[in-house]
Amino acid sequence: MVWEEKLSIGVDAIDEQHQELFAKVGVLLNEVNGSIEESKEKCIATILFLKDYAVNHFETEESYQKMIGYPELEEHKKLHAKFVQNVLEHEKKMTASNFAEKDVKAFTGMLVAWLIFHVANADREIGTFIKKMKQEKRKAVSTYHEIVQASVFDVLSKMTGLEVKDMKEVETSNESMDGSVAVDVGITHDISGFVTIIYPLVFIKNLTNKIMGFMPEMIDELEISALFEVSNIMSGAICGLIGSEKGIVCDVMPPQLSKSPENIPVEEKIYLDTGIGVIEAAILLC
Repeated sequence: MVWEEKLSIGVDAIDEQHQELFAKVGVLLNEVNGSIEESKEKCIATILFLKDYAVNHFETEESYQKMIGYPELEEHKKLHAKFVQNVLEHEKKMTASNFAEKDVKAFTGMLVAWLIFHVANADREIGTFIKKMKQEKRKAVSTYHEIVQASVFDVLSKMTGLEVKDMKEVETSNESMDGSVAVDVGITHDISGFVTIIYPLVFIKNLTNKIMGFMPEMIDELEISALFEVSNIMSGAICGLIGSEKGIVCDVMPPQLSKSPENIPVEEKIYLDTGIGVIEAAILLC
């Protein structure tokens, strides 16, 4: 997991902490891709460091945002609070299992996906505010399929560095679904239903390589946890766009493996060529 200059927000204190976080997460990734049992003490020490460091870093970020009068401070604080709660839940599971390999990998996958997107998205918006750059006007969308496509492409572009202009909707997918992972994310509040995203094996491997720096030989808790967090982020973006475009309030529920993705009507699916694989997506509302 490598820090890239494009992730800088232009505030030295915050950028330096981000670099330290990325470096430590990189160390943890190296450990979980080896023999966790042989390096369990190092894994535990790194996990505990990351937990404390992240909390301190969030305090630094929030203090700075308050000082400059950042208008999205309260929303940013909610993101931090939700993440801390997620970390504490993972810590509880890891402690109960004496830091079993599957639980350590699940924590690491979530951490990598969340951290990359948070820095690339929410934190960089602080830099945009500081520099008083004009926000790019987004073309209004009207259909739910267009909202799903726009949200998925935007999230993947920010996470991987791929260009949205190089992504496109296609009529179908010729990729094998053997080894694919389908994730459901429930939608609740003013509307209810769920978003389903089906990730083929080729996409999972390429995404893992993009955000974690290695090509997995097999898919386990590390990759599944990352896909859950990516699906959660995408679905949150979808709800945000539904709110801004349609004036409907909605929120997401915890992601889970889809029990019957094959039952989704063909006419409800869209096929999205992301540049690292074609994923299938659908939004079904009650």
